[in-house]
Amino acid sequence: MARPRTPTNVLDARGSFRKDPQRARVDPATKKLKAPPRAEHFNDDHKKIWRELVKAAPDNVITDSDRIALEVCCLLLHEFRTSPMDFPAAKLVRLETMLGKFGMTPADRAKVAGPGGKKQEANPFAGL
Repeated sequence: MARPRTPTNVLDARGSFRKDPQRARVDPATKKLKAPPRAEHFNDDHKKIWRELVKAAPDNVITDSDRIALEVCCLLLHEFRTSPMDFPAAKLVRLETMLGKFGMTPADRAKVAGPGGKKQEANPFAGL
């Protein structure tokens, strides 16, 4: 399995683009996440989970382009909470993976960084 791509802002903070500035890439623009879906299959319990996940996620990580993945995650989490003993292991692995992609596990929280994250302070010795 290939290594996941390092986010652009992490590469920029490391100084990866100083040597070869032409290698810098521009991430696509994203919009802020709006309200939960108004679909028939998405009931009030699912909407509560949606709001819980959006609130628990690190700032600026979940965006409007993640709506479908977040919807699937909400459905899986609701199914798990409804009957955890009957929840198949394959679905549990999928749920844990999706939560990790949204930065909701301790190990994965350090890997995700949304736009507007912590700014690096200027090095006073950089000009020397």
